[in-house]
Amino acid sequence: MAKGARRGGRVRDKWRDKQWLILDSPSSFGDFGGHHINYLPITDANTAVGRVVENTLYDIKKQDQSDHKTKVFVEIEKISEGVATTIFKGHEYGKEFLRSLVRRGSSMITHIHNYNTNDGHEFRVEVVTFSQRRINSSKKHELRRVIHELLSEKIPQWDLNNFIQQVTDDNSEFHRELLEKGRKIASLRHIGIKKTKLLSSNKSRFQRVDTQTEDERVDTQTEVSQTEVSQTEVSQTEDERVDTQTEQEGIETAPVDTEQNTDST
Repeated sequence: MAKGARRGGRVRDKWRDKQWLILDSPSSFGDFGGHHINYLPITDANTAVGRVVENTLYDIKKQDQSDHKTKVFVEIEKISEGVATTIFKGHEYGKEFLRSLVRRGSSMITHIHNYNTNDGHEFRVEVVTFSQRRINSSKKHELRRVIHELLSEKIPQWDLNNFIQQVTDDNSEFHRELLEKGRKIASLRHIGIKKTKLLSSNKSRFQRVDTQTEDERVDTQTEVSQTEVSQTEVSQTEDERVDTQTEQEGIETAPVDTEQNTDST
């Protein structure tokens, strides 16, 4: 039993206090950006800014059912009239899909490194590779070298839009080239970008919602002005007090002429 019920009071339903926020897909998804993808219950719009929300790639594109295996993370950037604009925070393979790739008698090779796009976004990229059968350490090292060289060549040429398109689509040109180079070294069953994470960006991302009304802003400005006037009056009073003390000290310490007139009359 709730505490309020034991005391005989009414229990407040916090769920009724929430409001529904519409999430738009990031504009960096190109033709798939700017569309409604999700609804989010929130209590305060200001606290919702900066929250990371998980979706699937299918929620954004709504084309291929296999996109359910990819989770996409978006971060709320700005809220206006109940609609939130978001930015791309990263993506990741779903646990069920990643578990389905594991086979006994094969090797898993991972490569993790940070890369920068040409428009100033730094991402941590993790590539995962599964071979048909076990491979030795020299081939694993060669695979990681080839993956790093290809990523270092391609990502600095992409902007954010191209980066998202290439890393989230398993049928992209980049994935085909990556698979082609990897199969020259070993027999591979799967190779793909398992996870990306946005580390830094070249622009300020968070914009708080201005919930202060016009009257409150006017009152605040008036209070600030009154405070400044009061401080000025206090400063002036202090200066007058110092001047008065100085004058009194000048009177008290003024030299007295004690010289007597010795001229004969």
